[in-house]
Amino acid sequence: MAFFSLEHAPDPRHSSFVSSLAGLRARAVASWQRHRAERVLESLSYDTLKDIGFPSIDTARKDTPAK
Repeated sequence: MAFFSLEHAPDPRHSSFVSSLAGLRARAVASWQRHRAERVLESLSYDTLKDIGFPSIDTARKDTPAK
């Protein structure tokens, strides 16, 4: 049977540093995955993008009055 004591608990500052580092790593991985997904989407043809329902860019705004 194991005996656990708070006497040997990890230092709270160290624990927060490790969790901050893990959070930073997770954000970096998510950012890299978004970057790769954007590059894949950019490499697709317009027809393929249209087929999968990706919105096209409309430069003319319909809510502004004509001059």
